[in-house]
Amino acid sequence: MQGAGEATRATWERRPRWLWRGKRGAWDRDGLAESLSALAEGVAELAAAEARRLVLATAELAEHGEASVLEAIERAAQQSAATIGLAAVAGIMDWAGQHSPARMSCPDGEHAARLVARRTKTIRTLLGSVEITRGYYHCGACRAGFAPLDTRLGVQGTGLSPGLARACALAGSEMPYAKGFELITAVTGLDLASTSTLARTTRAQGARAREVIDAEQNAAMTSPRPIPAAVDEAGMGLCYIVMDGTGAPMLPRETTGRHGKTPGTRAGTREVKIGCFFTQSGCDPLTGDPVQDPGTASYISTFEPAAGFGAQAKAEYLRRGFDQIRQPVVLGDGAKWIWNIADQHFTTATQIVDYFHAREHLADLTKLLTPVLTDPTTFTRDLIDQLDLGNTAAIATAIDQLDLPAKAPDLARPAATETGYFTSNHHRMQYADFRAAGYYIGSGPVESACNTIVKQRSKRAGMHWTIAGLAPVLALRTLHQSNRDQELWPATQT
Repeated sequence: MQGAGEATRATWERRPRWLWRGKRGAWDRDGLAESLSALAEGVAELAAAEARRLVLATAELAEHGEASVLEAIERAAQQSAATIGLAAVAGIMDWAGQHSPARMSCPDGEHAARLVARRTKTIRTLLGSVEITRGYYHCGACRAGFAPLDTRLGVQGTGLSPGLARACALAGSEMPYAKGFELITAVTGLDLASTSTLARTTRAQGARAREVIDAEQNAAMTSPRPIPAAVDEAGMGLCYIVMDGTGAPMLPRETTGRHGKTPGTRAGTREVKIGCFFTQSGCDPLTGDPVQDPGTASYISTFEPAAGFGAQAKAEYLRRGFDQIRQPVVLGDGAKWIWNIADQHFTTATQIVDYFHAREHLADLTKLLTPVLTDPTTFTRDLIDQLDLGNTAAIATAIDQLDLPAKAPDLARPAATETGYFTSNHHRMQYADFRAAGYYIGSGPVESACNTIVKQRSKRAGMHWTIAGLAPVLALRTLHQSNRDQELWPATQT
């Protein structure tokens, strides 16, 4: 691709200054159509020359090339297309950069800034590198300089075009930075200069993603809410708020003063809280299983403690318009912070403990009691039957009948703790009723999100992060997993 950039640069160094007539800074609107026509003709001539060169070169490759010659032909075609496209980009950017009036409003719009110079900047694009020369202004009141064209092009503070920055961010949020660097170089032939370029770009785009998310959440919390309709005409009978947390491996300085799960150890992770939001309009007519409405899932993620996460969850709930849906459902494991959030922010929601998490607790309980059970298999099966019915009192009664304080005192306290898990969540474990109503009773969607958003990127071999380094990556992955990349990179129609 470097060859394409060099060829394009050589071509456009000989281009005429079509737009400039008269004194410096003058804008000849009468010559606009003529200038753009001349630019189009120049690009067309270059395209014709590139087409002839490409046909002859690829024909030679096809006739005399070795095995797998098609890739060489593809690369040649890619380079020719880049040469032509970059020529058009260079011409248009040169045209846009020529208009530099002596004075212009500063970015805050309150002061007049003066033109101090015309400065040249190199921009790496998806097609190759191009240089632009544009006006640079200084505002005496703000004591700051700026280049208006940089803002229009979306390259303020960076040497990468928005398209290339997006490619870098998607690669950097998906895989280790070194692998992303190799991928972009292999696929596009572009030279990003270094792996750190991709890393910085990923973090910068991730910071933008967080700004987008925060702005949307703030708007959702402060905008007037319509009164819910008496009839749910959209047909969305249920909305789900599914919450969970997972650990991300951190550098030691990020876990100072935090204890690990084992007494006397230092924590090696920081918790990322994840929220999954989706709707359900019905169940499978054959099996009766609940069916998530396609394309309705969105996600939030944060390192913030429960209070901050709860505020974000409520904001996403409002942004999605879930307050217009008659029946919200909060799903989660037994973590107290989840139910505190539900009680505070989703007071009308049906609360459900993840069934499979409850089964894990039941398995832990029966394993603990194995030494005092005459038939562990039958005992376990009976407890599962009671759990399926939502009869947590029967589980507690079965444990009481073992008379652990007298027969196995060392098991009494841990057994009471596990039993308390079921009795304290009685209203959240009415699984027979939940199934009959067609509700989801498993938190699989958010556990999948924990894996997709957090683990797949942060828990690879040897990885340890800082919060400042991982949070922007998670913001990008959260938007991407929600199919909302367009909020960060709006598609411009041409």
